[in-house]
Amino acid sequence: MTGESLITVTDTLLPKHEGGKTPGKGLPGYTFRRAPGELWRSKYDEKQNVIIINNGHRDFVFASKNRMRKLRYICRLFAKELVYKNFPGLPADELLERMIELGLYTEEHLKG
Repeated sequence: MTGESLITVTDTLLPKHEGGKTPGKGLPGYTFRRAPGELWRSKYDEKQNVIIINNGHRDFVFASKNRMRKLRYICRLFAKELVYKNFPGLPADELLERMIELGLYTEEHLKG
């Protein structure tokens, strides 16, 4: 099995800093931290511009039993973190609507 996704890149509206790069902007990378028994599934580390995924969480362990399910789970964690970071102050119902929207676009471009 393989997974694919389409990412659309547009020109940035953010000012560029030294070296032409805007620190902490763009799609973050991700890494794993094993924390079994803890409730958090993912966290965004703004300084490193990385999403930390709890690979000890029971949902991750379950999702990992199937490659495509694992990919979808990681995509959902990305959606959660990106929506939460990019729409600060929005009420919970609006955040959830944005997450559903992003999830729909992601699912459309995943190839299974």
